[in-house]
Amino acid sequence: MDALLFALVLEVALLQLRIQEGSTELRSRYWKCARKNEKAQYNKLVADRVMVGDVIRKSLVEVAELGQWNALRRAAQTQEGRARAAAALRLTDETLTQTQKSVVENLQLKRNEWALELCKGDHQVAVLRDKLKDDLLNAGTRLRYAERWLGARAEALELRYQWAGATAPRVDHEARVHQELVKSFELQIKEREASLEYWRVRYSDDTAQINERLANVRDLYMEAIKRRENLQSLYDLHEGEMRGWLTFKRERAARLAREARLRAAATRLQAWWRGVMVRAAFGQYKYLRHAKKLPAKGKKK
Repeated sequence: MDALLFALVLEVALLQLRIQEGSTELRSRYWKCARKNEKAQYNKLVADRVMVGDVIRKSLVEVAELGQWNALRRAAQTQEGRARAAAALRLTDETLTQTQKSVVENLQLKRNEWALELCKGDHQVAVLRDKLKDDLLNAGTRLRYAERWLGARAEALELRYQWAGATAPRVDHEARVHQELVKSFELQIKEREASLEYWRVRYSDDTAQINERLANVRDLYMEAIKRRENLQSLYDLHEGEMRGWLTFKRERAARLAREARLRAAATRLQAWWRGVMVRAAFGQYKYLRHAKKLPAKGKKK
């Protein structure tokens, strides 16, 4: 009876769902989604209605065949899981939004600080530029003043001592000096070229020798690597035998030590027992009972 009532309730819910779908289709003919958010909500609503309809149909089939409604229970559990996942996503979104806001605020503060520092730097650059211009102008003024003062001083000295300036040099002397300078420059150029060629050849020879040494060292290392790989392979091949031999050596040493301890203990016991038999004169030493005892040696006076 309960299953029948539950089936009637599910059929009524399915009928109401169909009625709502029909009304939604009629409304959608005259209303269109203008925004993406509204379109997403509409698509979600349609998907939810389809899912609810499928769950109700499966539940009706299970109730009619088995008298159970596991499909409805699974759908409810699935919806609860989706709700928890959505809540977790909302919380994560809120956390990320707060983090983004804090990062944006920090970046804005940094931007303002950097802008202020940039303005200060521009102001300092402008001040230094003005100071440099002033220094250049003052230096030029001082230089012109010094040149004019020196010129006036030279004119005063010429007028005072009537000193005639030196005569202009001769043309052949200037040509000779020019030729000597050209020869000296050519000699310096040749020396520099010879030095450059020497160092170029030496650089090539040194690089060739270094490359050869590196090749030799590389060959040695490669041989060492191959030898080590061969030894490693040989060790891996005989690793079990070596471990067995080491185990045998340890066991043999322990066995020999144990036998040596047993032998020493047995010797000690045999010596003690032989002494007891000799002192008590029994066993194979019975004849000692009738033997004459030697007189004890007296102490020397």
